[in-house]
Amino acid sequence: MIEKRYMFNTSFKSKEELFKKSTLYLKERGYVTDEFEGALNEREKEFPTGLPTDPSVAIPHTDGTYVKKDTILCIRNDVKIPFNEMGGDEEDFVYPQVFFMLALSDGKEHLEQLQNLVEKIQSGNLVTRSLQTNNVEEFQQVVESYL
Repeated sequence: MIEKRYMFNTSFKSKEELFKKSTLYLKERGYVTDEFEGALNEREKEFPTGLPTDPSVAIPHTDGTYVKKDTILCIRNDVKIPFNEMGGDEEDFVYPQVFFMLALSDGKEHLEQLQNLVEKIQSGNLVTRSLQTNNVEEFQQVVESYL
């Protein structure tokens, strides 16, 4: 089981701010190196991670080069942030408030967790229920019930 960390009612205004502050959060706790933020930004430019589900969600991730300890950072932001749509054109955006950031060192584990996460998002109410939570404890309970 991959350890999960939680950020609740954050007030990020852009994906760049989300990447910056979440990398700092993870770095302070020994999960990633400084370079993780840049790798997230580069990966997002090439291969966007916004899913056009209802409600939308994003799964930012990069390869495991800059990961020291595996985790999934679950974030519930207080406003929607524009993310390019996974597999979409440059002008295709989704506007998620819930994010699952993968920080996983092993490529095989990374792929399995990504597939599992997408499956759980598409087949249930994980994102809807996450948006209905009132505090980090409720958010954690919802996420743990699905993942």
